[in-house]
Amino acid sequence: MSRKTDLINTFNAYNTKHEDILNKINEIKTNIEISPVGAEKRVNELTSKFEATATQYHDKSISLIDGGLKDLEDKWKANSSGRLLDSNYQIGLANTIKMIESGAITDQDDFQNIIDVYKDDYNALAMIRNLLKSDDPKYIALAMLVPKDNRSYNKKLLNDLRNNVDAHINPYTINSQTSMSLQDMAQFVNTRLNDNLEVIPW
Repeated sequence: MSRKTDLINTFNAYNTKHEDILNKINEIKTNIEISPVGAEKRVNELTSKFEATATQYHDKSISLIDGGLKDLEDKWKANSSGRLLDSNYQIGLANTIKMIESGAITDQDDFQNIIDVYKDDYNALAMIRNLLKSDDPKYIALAMLVPKDNRSYNKKLLNDLRNNVDAHINPYTINSQTSMSLQDMAQFVNTRLNDNLEVIPW
């Protein structure tokens, strides 16, 4: 199971359990046969038991996000600085740069094939993008094929998601309505992140 699927399942499972506890609390509070003191006691007992569940789902969610970010950072490092010692890779990159500098590559399909080779090496992509700075329409078209460096944006999105987990999955918000927030979080992960939690480019 991918981190993405696991995270979505964790959000949805917690949402179901949280909705169930809220319904039980509501039943107690609206039961006219239970005194206010008795209702408060029962609600406190329910929420006290649920604290461990909230903590468990919180910790699992945070672990998935933190683990995903670490794996992405390791991948980014390996595909950039990790390639510096690969002589064959560096020779190929140098030849690619020479071909671009000489104007030998003008076909978009050929250029896309080159981009596919270097798509995870953001240092190489930055060099290629700089070589294509021109008012010439053909170079502008090629530059549009170079993927943006989304690493900082990806980190921000995962940190924001982490903050949302802290805000909505914890023992202190058991009595709060968080269903919409949890559904939004699951939807965000589903539509904006790949299986490894890397952001899907717009």
